Amino acid sequence: MIHESFFETDNKQRKIFFQKWLPEHDDTKGIITLVHGLGEHSGRYAHVAEFFTSQGLAIITVDTFGHGQTTGKRGHADSMEAYMEQISRLLELARQTVPNKPIFLYGHSMGGALVLSYLFRYNPKINGLIATAPAVRPGFEVPKLLLAIGKIARIIAPSFTQPNSLDVENLSHDREVIEKYKADPLVHNQASGVVGIGLIEWGEWLLENARQAPVPVLMMHGTQDKLTSYEASKQLASQLTGDVTFKSYEGLYHEIHNEFQKQSVFNDMLAWIKKHL
Repeated sequence: MIHESFFETDNKQRKIFFQKWLPEHDDTKGIITLVHGLGEHSGRYAHVAEFFTSQGLAIITVDTFGHGQTTGKRGHADSMEAYMEQISRLLELARQTVPNKPIFLYGHSMGGALVLSYLFRYNPKINGLIATAPAVRPGFEVPKLLLAIGKIARIIAPSFTQPNSLDVENLSHDREVIEKYKADPLVHNQASGVVGIGLIEWGEWLLENARQAPVPVLMMHGTQDKLTSYEASKQLASQLTGDVTFKSYEGLYHEIHNEFQKQSVFNDMLAWIKKHL
């Protein structure tokens, strides 16, 4: 595969990091725009890109505000709408990278909640959406003190961050994945009230407002996910009408793309994408 990375400077002079992976042969069937999860970054999806590029699909992704190589305070964004703007730009770049080809929007965890929010708020022209372990609701009880501090800080000190309470031991059954995550200098555990409380509120908005899916949707979730709620994903999928598929993975943890059974997950994604090309 061909890998390229680049920065763009936005109107606030922040450098935003993008990267893309392209099939080596000029027979690209479509492109996947990928949005990563809370505290991580796009570089953790190189193996996902390797699989899809081998199947003739390009991938383009961004380090969202507060993450990875994009400049700015870790764990913080000016607003939740700022993430929507990043997704809009990602889709623009996808159209430029692979013109006149199908586009699929794919998000994991926080990214899953963001792409679902984008779909139901903006109704983009895409061919389908994939959300894995979307953060519709947390899969654990967030400490009340953290919630209270987050709500107050969002008003009086928006960029103040605190630990996000995610237990990294529950990412995957694969010990190597967890050790790499812990050793990754671009990974962090911080979230501001703008991001943390915003994510919870936007997840509730989805459950209250998302009904008719404007494009085909694939939602995938491990039944033993302790970081984001499997039941909330299932509830959201069940209330959606249209071409909606919900895929459960018995016993898997949060990062289904990093479990020992990841090849099965990739194959399921690919089969669904081929159906909607």
